[in-house]
Amino acid sequence: MNASSRKTLKYSVLLATTGAMFLAGCDGSTSRTHGVEAAESHGADEAHAEVHWGYEDENGPARWGAMQSDWRQCAEGRRQSPIDLASPVEKKLPDIAVHRLSEHAVEVLTQKEVLEELDNGHTVQVNVKLPRALRIDKKSYSLQQFHFHSPSEHTVNGEHLPMEIHFVHEAADGSLAVLGVLVRSGAYNPAIGSLWSSLPEGEGDSNRTQLPESFAQSLLTEAEDGFYHYSGSLTTPPCTEGVKWMIKKVPTELSAGQIERFRAIYDHNNRPTNPLNDRELYVDSTPSFRLFD
Repeated sequence: MNASSRKTLKYSVLLATTGAMFLAGCDGSTSRTHGVEAAESHGADEAHAEVHWGYEDENGPARWGAMQSDWRQCAEGRRQSPIDLASPVEKKLPDIAVHRLSEHAVEVLTQKEVLEELDNGHTVQVNVKLPRALRIDKKSYSLQQFHFHSPSEHTVNGEHLPMEIHFVHEAADGSLAVLGVLVRSGAYNPAIGSLWSSLPEGEGDSNRTQLPESFAQSLLTEAEDGFYHYSGSLTTPPCTEGVKWMIKKVPTELSAGQIERFRAIYDHNNRPTNPLNDRELYVDSTPSFRLFD
């Protein structure tokens, strides 16, 4: 499959909580985490018809700041994400607790029918409204969605990894926290296998599946070995700053086949790294971390 053909294959994966499915924008409401990389296209619903951001020369990261007035931070912000994860300062971080996300029903569908409303074709995304899914130092955040990038957006000592997963959370006060999972090639990962096996082949088709019981545990392996932490931004327009980033230090493994399955759909959806400027990058090599139901 050539690059042109790959770009025409646009998928979106939607996650339903038990009892009801939450589709971003289906009720006409607006959220800070609405749409693809949902937090990252807040307030831009109307702009989708006028401005189509992407990753090519004509609409890529170097142009985002000039494409729309409320995207200026993409060009002018000094606390932008992603960054290079290099020379972190060792520091004890607050307690981190993450919901297991086990056994939730999932609808997997192509984005043809929801392109403008949902994700504009930039990634495979799982939307979910799960209250209190992340706790950082007793502050609760609701999981809004998670999505995938290839290659990784954050680099480690200047080197990209094959993929990166972002779990986007929002607190009651509107503050955002992103739990990042870097991905390296290795063993088959059953958590991702349950999603990838349900990606429909035809435009407009949909499938249903269920996250396995070990979903979060499978993605957050070796979380006890450390997290990076810094204050950054959303990595796509409008590039809003003030986002709390927690990135698992040890990459999670996906098989080469699983990585290529994603790259067959999106093979270049990463924003380049930004300077650290006046920020500190921290690492906690012995974090207080746990999963909860």
